[in-house]
This record gives sequence, C-alpha cells and structure tokens, in this order.
Amino acid sequence: MLESLRQGANSWVAKGLLILLVISFAIWGVSGQFAGYGAGTLASVGDEEVTVADYASVQDRLERSGRQVSPEQLLNQLLLDAAVDDEARSRNLGMSEDRVAAEIADDPNFRGADGQFDREQFQSLLQNSGIDRDDYVRDIRQNLVRNQITSSIAAGIDVPRPLVEALYQFQNEERAVSSIVVDQSAIEPVAPPDDAALQAYFDANTERFRAPEYRKLGLLVLDPASLADPASVTDAEIAAEYERRKPSFTRPERRRIEQIRFDAREAAEQAMASIRAPEDFASLAATRNVAPADLDQGLKTQAEILDPAIAEAAFAATPNTVFPVLDNAIEPSIIRVTEVEPGAVSPLAEVAPRLREELAGRLARERITEIYDKVEDERAGGSTLEEISKTMPLPFRVIEAVAKDGAAPDGSAVPDLPAKDQLLTEAYESDVGVENNPIRSGSEAFVFHEVLEIIPERERSLVEVRDQALAAWTAEETEKRINERAEALLARLRSGEPIEALAAEIGKPVQVVENLKRGAAPAGMSANAAAQAFAGPEGYVVNAESDTPPARVLLRVDRVTAPAYFAEAADARAIKEQLVGALRNDILQSYYRQLLQARETRINNAAYAQLTGNNQAQ
Repeated sequence: MLESLRQGANSWVAKGLLILLVISFAIWGVSGQFAGYGAGTLASVGDEEVTVADYASVQDRLERSGRQVSPEQLLNQLLLDAAVDDEARSRNLGMSEDRVAAEIADDPNFRGADGQFDREQFQSLLQNSGIDRDDYVRDIRQNLVRNQITSSIAAGIDVPRPLVEALYQFQNEERAVSSIVVDQSAIEPVAPPDDAALQAYFDANTERFRAPEYRKLGLLVLDPASLADPASVTDAEIAAEYERRKPSFTRPERRRIEQIRFDAREAAEQAMASIRAPEDFASLAATRNVAPADLDQGLKTQAEILDPAIAEAAFAATPNTVFPVLDNAIEPSIIRVTEVEPGAVSPLAEVAPRLREELAGRLARERITEIYDKVEDERAGGSTLEEISKTMPLPFRVIEAVAKDGAAPDGSAVPDLPAKDQLLTEAYESDVGVENNPIRSGSEAFVFHEVLEIIPERERSLVEVRDQALAAWTAEETEKRINERAEALLARLRSGEPIEALAAEIGKPVQVVENLKRGAAPAGMSANAAAQAFAGPEGYVVNAESDTPPARVLLRVDRVTAPAYFAEAADARAIKEQLVGALRNDILQSYYRQLLQARETRINNAAYAQLTGNNQAQ
C-alpha cells in the first residue's frame, strides 16, 4: 500500500509540475529574452497576452538546457502564467523596488569573491546571456508577484500524524523469513513421451511450431575492406609512402634529467661554484631538501620538456656532467643528464607489410564512389545485382531463407548479415522485383539488396520439428511437476511441518533472511518471493516465483517487527514532506483550473502552427 501511495504522490507531483510549472523562475529562467518572431500575439487569457516571442524565448532556453517539453506543455505553462498575472493585476498586487533588488542581490550567481552582490558581475552575466537588464528585472518582479499568490494559496498545509505514522510503519516494517527452492532435483526425471503423446501435444500447439515467412535475398556489398588488394601495391609505392611518413616511424632520443631549481640567478651561480665533482650534485640536492620525485624529471624527448632553455641545454650536454642553465630559463637551474636512450628509425622492411595494407585500403576507399556510381548506373539500366557482380569485383551473395528476426529455417541465426537490423526491416517492407535503396553499413560500406523470393509461412509437420516439440513438451512437463511438488510441500508446510524437514527431504538448504524490508530483495531471493513475504501475517506461507524458472520458492514468515515511530526520523520527515507536496499540488491544480475557467482563453492557431508545426493547439 505504501508503495502505491508513494507512487500516487509522485504522480500528483509530476502532474502538478507538468501543468503547474508556475513557480517558474527557477525552472524557466528569465522570460524576457525575445527571439526572432516579432511581437505577435500567440494567445490571451483575460486581459493578459502571451506573445510569440515569449513562447520562442522559453523554448530556446529549454533546448539549450537540454530539457524536453512538448509544445502543448509549454503553451499550457504560458497560459497558466498569464492567468496568474491577470489575477494579480485584478487584485492590484505588486512588488516594491527594495524587494526586487533584494531578490537579485540574493542570487549567488551575482556575488563577487567577497560573497557580496557584484554589480559588474551582474551586468556581465546578463550581457553574456543576451538578456536585457530591464527585461530581467521585470521578470523577477513578475515571478515574485506570482509567488505571492501561489505561496498563500498553499500555505499552512499539514497532514494528520496517524497517516504519516501508518505509512512510516508500513515502510519500515521488518520481517524474518525462511525459504527453500524447489527445482528439478526435487522431482523424478521426466521420461520422454511416447509417439502418441508427442503427436497429441504437437497437434494442440501447431501455431507454436508454424514456419514463419522467409525471404530469399541477394546481396551486393560494396566494402573497402573486401575491395582492398594488397598484392597490387608496388614496392615503389611502399617506399615512397615510407619516406613521406618517415617521421612517424622515428623514435626520438630521450634523456633522463635531474634538475635543481633556484629563485634567483645569483643563488644558482653560487651553488654551481660549490660543485667540484658530479657527486656534489646529489649533496647539493640534499642540502636544498629537493625530494627525489622533484629532482628526477623522467626520461623525456626534447619536445616533452616544458622549458625550451632546459631542453636545448640537456640535449646538447655530455651525460653525467653538471652545468647551469641560467639564460632564458623559466627558473635558473642546475641540471645533470643521467641517462640517454638513443633514437631509432624503424626500417622499411619492418613496416612494409603494414604500409602495404594501409595503401591498399586507401586505394579501395578512393574507388568506392566510382564503383558505387557504376552499380547505380547498371541498376538504372535494368541489370540485377547478380548480373552486375559479373562485371565488377563484387561478390554476389544469396541468402536462401531468412526470417524477419534473422533466423534460418533450422532456427540458427543467419551469419554475417551486413547492417542486419536495417537490412531485414527494409527487405520485409520490399517485394520481389523492387529496386531498393542501398543501405549504409558502418562509415564506408554500402549494401545493395534484392528480394529474390518470398517463402510464405506454413504449418510444419511433427517430423520437421520433432526435436523442438520434444524439448517444449519436456520443459512444460518439468514445470508442471515442479509446481505440483511445490504445492504438495506447501500443503504440508501449512499443516505445521517444519520447513527444515521439507528442505532435508528434497536435499535443499533453508535460506533465512533477517530484517527484510519492502522493496528490497536480498541476494539469493527472488523479487517475487521478497514481495510475497509481506502478503500475510506472521506464520504466513506461500509458493512464490523463482528468478530461475521453472523453480519455485516455498517461503514462511517467521517474525514481523513493527518499528517504533519517531516523528523526527528522516524517513518520517520524507513521508510527511511527500504527502504535503502532493496535497499542495492538488490545491494549486484546482486553483489554476478555476483561474482558467473564469477567464476567456484564446489561441492564435496560425501563430502556434508556425512555431510548432502543429495545425491546432489542444
């Protein structure tokens, strides 16, 4: 019951938000950003107008924010806003300049680094968003006035404590349950039926074994991968490609550099003067408390070193020598090169096979358009795909029979169907002799297809489907016997036999679950069994569904624990807030309905059609 009530509350909230998006500034943003339809009237409610620009502006903001709202929902929102504005006007409601200014100043988007309102930040954000300041202020004022009405209409709503308490206890009730699984091991093995029984089963289920419609297809696939001919690529072409791409086959030299940084040139010079031998470098680093991770810059290419001066000096230096880098460096430094990994160029012989494949693929892709056009010209001249394949380097493939789901007559999947889903959809929408549009497969391939024959659906004989019929009969008989066994054990459980004794009889363990709550199936227990555990009082037993049919679950409720109610508990507060929100939205819906019914509402259908493509607003 709680889940139903909670879902109902959610549906009320959702319904309210769809129709009542009126507490709307936070949702819709500023509605004064007009966009290109001029100032024509889209609708009117009482004395208030909704302009085409209002609609277009809100729609544009919704699209930019990724929100999905239908044209009808958007129009309904604008009509409700207009109804509230008309009501506010009729009651002479307004908002002071100070209140509007305070509302703007409270917006965290307009605060500076000190946390206070920043006028420059305010003006900059509006300008960057393309929003006029006066329009923005007007919309703030308008929304504050609307909120005066909506907040007063739904103010002071509360729900009875007994209702909250009942729902809280329902949601937090805990149960301890014991269960056993009754599966195929609990019954005698199912023996195959005799021929008469199998024939009778088949005759009663002929529709299950009926052969579907099949289609015989002819395919011509234009794919660079199949057109590529590596053997046609010459050694000269490979050599030229190698020279063109030689930099990509070159591994540059890498050097491991140690670096000690200084704040000033003078400090680096003084430190350098103290170094008499290479080992003094490590002592200097230790004296300056340079951590090993900061000292070792890693094995890098010259291009990977951030400081150009350091890079140039390091790659010109003799390994294991210490020297300063002072001029043009980001930071004056003393460095040492401790390791050199020479660069290398992959030889032509090593990369030639790869280049041959790549060149063949490139040439094939360049031929695709030319061959595609030739195929289309031949088809326009009345040639079949089979005839075309004999004049071009394209193999013609015949699919003897394929069902709409891609299955062959033996039930297996037809292998290697290009663009499978689209191919089957279009093939089953086509007919014999119809010229079909080619299908794009992947980013580069095209599939030309023809329906060569339509093989109508038909009834199969038992001889054709004996294995399938036998498997189906066995599955159903197994399920029937498991159900019968489970029901017999359930009757004994109801009569008072211990579940442990029944479990021992069928060789299954008893699963005991403590602290089970509604809506949460623990590991090893089916969702249906977890739900059924709350279908009766303590001592309740049930035969539930398993997550692995045809197995069944016998379950007994061992203990029911009703929770103590605490009004300040997080769950209790959440339930109360949800109920209050649902009631508030119900009241607001009724109020808005009354506002609209009391006013003449007119819609400019021509303008609406121009905006949405729909002929008439609903």
